[in-house]
Amino acid sequence: MPDQAPPRTITRWLAAVTPITLGLPFLLLFAFGDFMSALVLGAVHIVYSLVVAVLFFRDARRAGGWVRTRDIVLGVLMILVGFAGVGGGLLLVSMVGGGMALGGAWGRPLRVRGRQLHPELRVGADWTSGGRPDAAGLDAATRRALEALWLHDAQKEHASVPAFSRVSWMLAATGAPAALLVGAHRAAMEEIDHAQRCFALAAGYGGRAHTVEPMPDLLLGGLDVTGDARVVLAEESLRDGCLLEDFNADVAAACEAACQEPVTRDVLGRIAREERDHAEFSWDVLAWALDVGGPRVAAAVERALARLDEVVRPTAASSAVAPLVAAADPGALRAHGRLTDAEWGACWDARLVATRARARALLDGVEALAA
Repeated sequence: MPDQAPPRTITRWLAAVTPITLGLPFLLLFAFGDFMSALVLGAVHIVYSLVVAVLFFRDARRAGGWVRTRDIVLGVLMILVGFAGVGGGLLLVSMVGGGMALGGAWGRPLRVRGRQLHPELRVGADWTSGGRPDAAGLDAATRRALEALWLHDAQKEHASVPAFSRVSWMLAATGAPAALLVGAHRAAMEEIDHAQRCFALAAGYGGRAHTVEPMPDLLLGGLDVTGDARVVLAEESLRDGCLLEDFNADVAAACEAACQEPVTRDVLGRIAREERDHAEFSWDVLAWALDVGGPRVAAAVERALARLDEVVRPTAASSAVAPLVAAADPGALRAHGRLTDAEWGACWDARLVATRARARALLDGVEALAA
């Protein structure tokens, strides 16, 4: 039997680069906050590592059809590194991805470089303002779940404040009328109030107050505007306002109807009304952008409308909170204004249909006017 030739030098060099291809997605995500590019590079890494594994086996068999133990180990290692990339990518999505991983909440989502952000929490009471719910009679597991759910909502409401500030900045940059800037600032003020009330509900259920940590990622880049800012405003208004905030209002209204605790029910009713106003503000921004932006904006909205089904549905609880919800009393959760994820899904399906129909009518009206 002829001597077995080792894998070619080029294959060894490709294998040596594999750890770099694994590390690049994490570098992009955590050092530069570029979530979408990290996902793309993660996919490239998976394909790359599997190709290297195939090359190792091919080169090892060249001499006589037998594969040495060392080459088997190296080839399997390349495959495992590929699957590590898959697992790491899924973990990144669950940590910093869209609404499905982070769970739904009221308010306009805040995104920086493709990542959805909200502040971390610490002990403190400077963001706690509003009535406290009556938690008497609730078991400890249910109280923990309700505290975690309202803290999560408070984080999202807090994040909505800079999200609306960003909208206001873009409106000013594009010469929008004063009424739209008033609407953006009014929404930001209402989101501050929502956050304070959510923190107060969480304190009532958990017996302790929380506040927010700094958000230095906002200094890395918050506008993220390339190209026509009116196009960006139109696309984001359709997704984050017309769809998501109207959906927020739907869910809050349904939660209010089920809630039996007076203070919590009052907060839910307030959120439902004001989130509906925020959605209407987004429809106004969309109509203005279509009016002044011409065919370029209309074409962008057409594309965004076609991709509306790709928006990830917010869930009733984040992956971190879901185990607490599973351990709680479902009847008590409903009595305190928390619906099941299936009910959230029904609201989402109905809102998708309504948003699509309204956007289609708006686009058709613009096209008819132009004709």
